[in-house]
Amino acid sequence: MSGTSGRPHEPEIPDPAPDGLLAELLGAPDRDRCPGARPVVAVSEQDPGAFIEEVQARCVAAPRLHRRGQHHGDWAELADPLAFFPHEPLPLLAKRWQDARPIVLHDVLSDEVMELVRTDTRLPALSSPGGLASWAAEREAHLSPDFSALDPEAAAPLTDARDVERVAFSWAGDDGPAVHDLWMKSQALSTHPEDASLRVRFSAGAEVEDDASRDLHRHRLVARLAERFVPELSALHRDGELRSLLGEWLRAKPLLTQAICYWNAPGGGALFHHDAFDEPAFGRQRGVLYAQLTGATAWLALSLEDLMARVREFIEPLTRAEVAELCGAPGDEAGVAALLGSDDRLRKELAAPGCGRLASIVNLGPQFTGFLADAGHGYVVSEGDVILLPNHGLGSTCMHSVFCASEEPAFSLSLAIRDTAGPGEGAGTRNRRFRRRTARGGGRMGGERGGRHRRRRGRPGP
Repeated sequence: MSGTSGRPHEPEIPDPAPDGLLAELLGAPDRDRCPGARPVVAVSEQDPGAFIEEVQARCVAAPRLHRRGQHHGDWAELADPLAFFPHEPLPLLAKRWQDARPIVLHDVLSDEVMELVRTDTRLPALSSPGGLASWAAEREAHLSPDFSALDPEAAAPLTDARDVERVAFSWAGDDGPAVHDLWMKSQALSTHPEDASLRVRFSAGAEVEDDASRDLHRHRLVARLAERFVPELSALHRDGELRSLLGEWLRAKPLLTQAICYWNAPGGGALFHHDAFDEPAFGRQRGVLYAQLTGATAWLALSLEDLMARVREFIEPLTRAEVAELCGAPGDEAGVAALLGSDDRLRKELAAPGCGRLASIVNLGPQFTGFLADAGHGYVVSEGDVILLPNHGLGSTCMHSVFCASEEPAFSLSLAIRDTAGPGEGAGTRNRRFRRRTARGGGRMGGERGGRHRRRRGRPGP
């Protein structure tokens, strides 16, 4: 990530026309720029022809965003030479981590991880009750002698309409007390009839109540249990470069745990949310590592502070009545204005489950989706890529929204990053360079987006 030189097999990409819309968007002083991440812009059939031509000439992927029956517009991921490649990227990446801004690392998953991809094929079997139990029976030899599946009656009941199945496990080994409340659960991502997305989650204790558990013994067991089912995880846990990079930012040895296998299917994905908990600073969950193993996902990702600023910027041209209507509170113009005008109230509302009263704004597509992409907060995460979502607590975390960006279900692994350091423990080995595996190309164009908020203005970026 030290510059555009040294990357063979890429065609020469000319700079955008200095007086064109593409140059205006990419060069905006308040555009967010993650070192090494390919830039993304929103595209529409109503855009000027010169803009469309420039984008087409530089486009490497162009996902059409459609989630749970709603169209969110079309994006263009642009070629590597248009990305931001500072001479010294690591200090800037460390600053992004501190500021709870996302970090995208293209083509960094090791060959060992990518060659072990097998779990992606399990989606059909796991989508129906019985599939998870069959998987556990199939892996029995890999679980023994320390892990064992419990009687189905030992599993906590399913209480969410999206739940498919749960299997409980116990552990008895020589390096700690026995544990009898480990589990894995399959769950649809939504109840929308067009969304076939699924996740399988590994955890321990009572769901929700123990999600922010600080029991490192159980977290380590959860990581081991997941490895027995998902061979890709073992290689990912051994990835020295990723762990070293995380170790620098955490100043501790990272523990990757509470794995979630995701199958983001076409038409599916996740609405805006975060992964933070209300927990003390020391020993908390520090973020999420999301590794894309097949297909591609499209992301809106930005810090909570940046989302606050973008929401205010987005509603600036609207009347108070229009904003209240957009928030689902017609007639309460004063209340909505007071919410949006207070930093503390706005921060708490966006950090609330589902973003509270502002859900209809942050999930508004294609208007707000395109607006954020043009501001530098859109990313296409493809096979071999990693996106890191830092977390410093409820008031300082990385907000994100996800779409499937491939024609087939996109398989990925999501891992909680926990801090295992005691007082005086240091970071991992300093990582001065970060590998990139491959180069990609090709793509398509099309779509529509409202143009009212096309041209942006705001505070300086990083």
